[in-house]
Amino acid sequence: MKYIDVSQAAKRWGISDRRIRYLCNEGRIDGAIKMGWSWTIPEDAPRPRDGRVLRHFKNMDIRPGGVDVDRLIGLRIAHPVTPQLKSDKRISAIVLSNLLYLLDKEKILIEERDVKRILSAKIVPSIPLEYHLLIVNFRSCLLSLIDMKESWTDKDMRVLYSRLMQGIDDISSMRYRDGYSLREVRGKDKVRVDVQMETLLAQYESWKGLNALVSGVMLYGELERIGPFEKYSSFFSFLVLSGELLRSGFLPPMFSVGDREEFDASYFIALKRGNYKDFTAFIESRVVRSYRLDV
Repeated sequence: MKYIDVSQAAKRWGISDRRIRYLCNEGRIDGAIKMGWSWTIPEDAPRPRDGRVLRHFKNMDIRPGGVDVDRLIGLRIAHPVTPQLKSDKRISAIVLSNLLYLLDKEKILIEERDVKRILSAKIVPSIPLEYHLLIVNFRSCLLSLIDMKESWTDKDMRVLYSRLMQGIDDISSMRYRDGYSLREVRGKDKVRVDVQMETLLAQYESWKGLNALVSGVMLYGELERIGPFEKYSSFFSFLVLSGELLRSGFLPPMFSVGDREEFDASYFIALKRGNYKDFTAFIESRVVRSYRLDV
């Protein structure tokens, strides 16, 4: 593969050198590699879209819900997120409960005892290897997010999904799927998944002053709507939500199989009306559940 430098890319695309470096840092130019202080870019890399144009494709008019900030801060102080959390019984319980919920949501029928066996590095012959990998990769991804410090970029999300799909799909897992949203919004034109993801990340920039739970919930809701990857999008969107919370010192939410009806009802309102009040309250209650575990 041939590479070009920032100046060559800037001339080719009619973008300033400074803008090219910014887009590289944000992970928005496919295949760009940092070499010391400079960037090299694949010669055949597509021209990055202009964020000013992307605003025309605004995904949704989102109205965030409110949260009990004082309670959340109190919980964060009582149970701080540190590297030691990786070996804590609390995170193990959170991982197991969410796995059971997500597997059920994906209509993958695996008994709790078998999920526990797989998490303890045992093989369950009746369960396909792909599901073994999905379960252990999910845990590995979630534990890695405990160390997350920076806000999400396009590159971070692609890398996260490729880690979730390690051994399942090592070829196409860094690419967004072709097509449009999994869930259409009435009155909105069809916009391709890659454009919607770039638009979402542009919107996300304006959410950074919000409480992490609110920005995380809106990211989660939009990712659930878009479904950016071919398989296991619900696992991916949950991990993005968890990363947004963990980097701000909050535990991930703890879902259970019995939460499906309440999730669907509150998310339906968020999807149809752009009103995230009920959905935010639902996620907040599951974050509080994580803190109240008796471990």
